[in-house]
Amino acid sequence: MNETSSVEASVEATLSTVRAEVPQRRTQPVTIFRVPAYLRESNRTAYEPRMVSIGPYYHGATTLRAMEDHKWRYLHDLLSRNPMVSSSMLIQEMRSLEPRARACYSERPLLGSDDFVQMLLLDGCFILEFFKLHDKTTNGGGPNPLYDVGWGRTLIATDLLLMENQIPFFVVERLYYNIAGVQGSWQLLVNLLLEYISEVPLNTQPSNTGKIHHLLHLCYECSVPKWRPTAAGPKEKPGPRVKVIPSATEMSAAGVTFVRRSSPRDMYDVTFDAEHGVMKIPAVVVDDMKRPLLVNLIAFEQSQGVEEARVVTSYVSLMGMLARTAQDVELLYRHGVVENLLADSKEAARFFSHLGDGSAMDYDRQVFAGLYDDLQRFCRSWWPRHRAALSRDYFGSPWSAISFFVAGFVVVLTALQAYFAVFPRK
Repeated sequence: MNETSSVEASVEATLSTVRAEVPQRRTQPVTIFRVPAYLRESNRTAYEPRMVSIGPYYHGATTLRAMEDHKWRYLHDLLSRNPMVSSSMLIQEMRSLEPRARACYSERPLLGSDDFVQMLLLDGCFILEFFKLHDKTTNGGGPNPLYDVGWGRTLIATDLLLMENQIPFFVVERLYYNIAGVQGSWQLLVNLLLEYISEVPLNTQPSNTGKIHHLLHLCYECSVPKWRPTAAGPKEKPGPRVKVIPSATEMSAAGVTFVRRSSPRDMYDVTFDAEHGVMKIPAVVVDDMKRPLLVNLIAFEQSQGVEEARVVTSYVSLMGMLARTAQDVELLYRHGVVENLLADSKEAARFFSHLGDGSAMDYDRQVFAGLYDDLQRFCRSWWPRHRAALSRDYFGSPWSAISFFVAGFVVVLTALQAYFAVFPRK
């Protein structure tokens, strides 16, 4: 009987917690998700922070405790420069946001109320201070233990753009406005944050609509274009979409020419001219530091509504099919499309092939669906493939071209000799 009572009490306590969260869940949707466990286990360094924890998911992790002292130093420095702002005032602001902030997480934070509020305060101020120190217009100079170590600064910046390592953006906003006062504005805050993220090619800035969920979302909104229909237009006949395209070397054998796009709108601005068989691709640098950002942009994209176009997922799928082997990477390198900073071409091929692991793709909403259709039709055409073979076999080098013309000249002379032997001139 006692065991039954304890179970009932446990269930009732959990249900009470859930009931208390229902009103907040109705007004505040979940915006900070966990990566599926099987994906995280396959590539922990791409999804888990290596230097600093932000938010509750990795709070208190043993390997990240060293950064907690830096968070307290950053909070001290921030308050020292703003004597009109007190820690108690900021704590009250964070406490008022606690229910809404808790509702943002797909997994219920296990921290108690005081610990959760303290985490919001320390992590939010750390973000503001970290980016402020990077801002050359406001940084007063002087030694800084994080910025003086190049790898530390790079790893922290990478950690701040992990999907599981986030706090709600409205927490950062509230802290910023309380510290900056009347001198603060949405645009100044966004400029402060984007200056460091500018190592990612940025195309636009979000408007002050309150729709930014966290730092990774801000990066996505500013670097990933809104979906635009492909130039190919609708298919002539209904049927299944093309899901697989040939590799770069196979395309080259079929007559496709690869060109580095000179002035792309963004890194996703890939086009194919079906009339001339020319595929234009913006240059992409392949290195280990780019991997975490790309896989987390994909993870964020996968967490959004199914009606949203998955631009990053589509791009990674395209590049993964183009660069299947080391020979594909070397071909793209010769055409200026890929700049490989990894050990060798095999590593670069693995880089592309594993970026999209675990991501789901709706091929009817694939951003490059029209390009896939055009490529398949072109590669199946008879003339481009044989023209490419002719160029490769007989005009691949000056000597082979000279040999071809000499052989042709000999054939013409032989034909003329035979003709005059049969029909001698009178």
